[in-house]
Amino acid sequence: MAHILVVHGSPRKGGNSQMMADAFAEGAREAGNEVSMVDIGHSKIAGCLACEYCFKHDGECVQKDDMQDLYPLLRECDTLVYAIPMYNYTWPAQIKAFMDRMFCGMAKPFGVKRTALLCCFEDKDPTTADGLVASYRILARYCKWENLGEVLVNAVYEKGAIAGNPGLEKARQLGASIS
Repeated sequence: MAHILVVHGSPRKGGNSQMMADAFAEGAREAGNEVSMVDIGHSKIAGCLACEYCFKHDGECVQKDDMQDLYPLLRECDTLVYAIPMYNYTWPAQIKAFMDRMFCGMAKPFGVKRTALLCCFEDKDPTTADGLVASYRILARYCKWENLGEVLVNAVYEKGAIAGNPGLEKARQLGASIS
């Protein structure tokens, strides 16, 4: 059984990336995994200050914001899943702040061993996500995380536009494939 943390990074409640996250979580739970979901899109997380306080204080961050609630989850999970919309051809700012604040994991390592990406975006050209996907793969490689897969769904924007899209089933199947 895997301990999966799904971080959803859209400020739009009930939107397309949330639907992808829900489909993934459904498949993962059906496979017997423990799944926690976190709404990063509405969390108050400031960017990393690069102060290195965490190196002198056993991985503790000097900033006291919503990230404090997420550090224990990152230490407990073995699988981290990003469920995001693509903004300006890259990561949403909310997720980027979360990712930068994971710097504390350099001082006191997190439990993450595997990762997956769920991403949806408006553009009809699927190659517009190439830069985001490349940065995700570089991150996974640098952190020595096994990349379990990527589900990308393009040409969806309006809330709920992803309903009936095969990408939802791909997200569910990716979740179900984890053990």
